[in-house]
Amino acid sequence: MKTYTFSSICVLSLGLMAMPGVLRAQDPGAQRAQDPGVQKAQEHALEALPNPMQALLLMQNVGRTMFMAADVNHDGLLSEKEAIDANNTLIGGFFFQADKDGNGVVTQEEAREVQETYLSQNPWARTIVDALQAQQKNSQSNLPVDPIQSITALIDTNNDKQVQATEVRELVQTTTKSIFAAGDTNRDGKMSESEIYAAMAGGIRSVAQFAFQSADTDNNGSLSRAEFDKAIVEPANVAFQILDLNHDGQVSQQEGQQFERMVINQVRAFQLPEPPNSPVSLIESGRLPSEVAPVPALATPTLNRIRQQTTGQPRQQSGQRSQQR
Repeated sequence: MKTYTFSSICVLSLGLMAMPGVLRAQDPGAQRAQDPGVQKAQEHALEALPNPMQALLLMQNVGRTMFMAADVNHDGLLSEKEAIDANNTLIGGFFFQADKDGNGVVTQEEAREVQETYLSQNPWARTIVDALQAQQKNSQSNLPVDPIQSITALIDTNNDKQVQATEVRELVQTTTKSIFAAGDTNRDGKMSESEIYAAMAGGIRSVAQFAFQSADTDNNGSLSRAEFDKAIVEPANVAFQILDLNHDGQVSQQEGQQFERMVINQVRAFQLPEPPNSPVSLIESGRLPSEVAPVPALATPTLNRIRQQTTGQPRQQSGQRSQQR
């Protein structure tokens, strides 16, 4: 059911794009009473959102950039070691951020501090976490919703309620090797981009199978009407909790619009504008870097410093040579 829950959040985010129109349709006078300027601004904001193909291309470009960064020998293939090193760098960055005292151990207090900082900077994430916790309380589920509790339980192999660097490294290595072994379909010890895309497709299929098996409570290989209804109702309850921002048991038009704005802002956060002095922009505009933005004068190593580093002997200045003469 957890898979259904998280899938519903993704579907909910897309569905909320049309939420104001649905809510206004329930109130025929709202459309006429709305200020034309506000309506035009809302339409312009929705038009500025990326369409599904743009969002897909953006995700693909981000993934390709990460692939190129991990492919340190630039052979167009990802070895197991390159994959492990890349994941260690990625996950290790979060670990070192949380390890404030630098002792190689992340306590639950340190982890919660990082979590609180992230949630403070991303109100949409706090809304979802609060809603999931409220849903867990209402359903009396034993599944942990607290992200810190869930992550610690996954990584903390010695059950000391702390996360050591060795535990993080071991989890990254084990998980990466398992995914790599499954994704390397031609067994050449490397993964190409096509194999990575195929692995992603296999992951989606596995999630779908797990969701079906979770809903099939009597394990007879098919879903009854009751099982299907339950699989639909539980994510719907979570979606309602997310939309009901003040937790009063009612979803108002204002709450729907407020959550829609949060979704829109999050989508826009993934749309990084092309800087005017990027190589692509400079080529398209035909301008020089200095014509677009100030170019700083960076300090460079002097010949004297390079000579001293390579030979140990500094080069004599012209003034010194003239005095010796």
